[in-house]
Amino acid sequence: MKTLETTCVADIMSAQVLTVSEHWSLKMLIDFFNKHQISGAPVTGNGGELKGVVSLTDLLRFDGQSDHSIDENPMTHYYYGGLEGVTAEQLGLVGGDLHAQHLTCEIMTPHLITVDAGASLQETANLMCNHRIHRIFVTRDDIPVGVVSTLDILTHLAQPEG
Repeated sequence: MKTLETTCVADIMSAQVLTVSEHWSLKMLIDFFNKHQISGAPVTGNGGELKGVVSLTDLLRFDGQSDHSIDENPMTHYYYGGLEGVTAEQLGLVGGDLHAQHLTCEIMTPHLITVDAGASLQETANLMCNHRIHRIFVTRDDIPVGVVSTLDILTHLAQPEG
């Protein structure tokens, strides 16, 4: 009998984990989500280390803010700080496409909830419910090896036993 307690998360996880860079613009992030038809991904740093997670909810939260300013993006000041005598308006940073002006690291959740590949679906489902998340990344020795979504769990439970 299929139960949450007797099924291992590694048995139903998607082994392909698509990651995004913390330095991608929000426009690049949106294009990536659309291209791969996904709604979230782990965020990596320059060395490939896990930095957090970002989802469509984060993008919607960003878009729902009424005011955005150049001061929100600390990288803007770093990159353009040496251009003396040039205003933000002259650089095209005020107004325009806010998704091109802001980075993934600004909207991501800076921590990941993960489970070990040997965890049961019961443990995984409990973590997802307790943290109110729709996907959880599966690790083996702290390295991401898969992802499980709420839909993956429901699909598994809905399949007839064979």
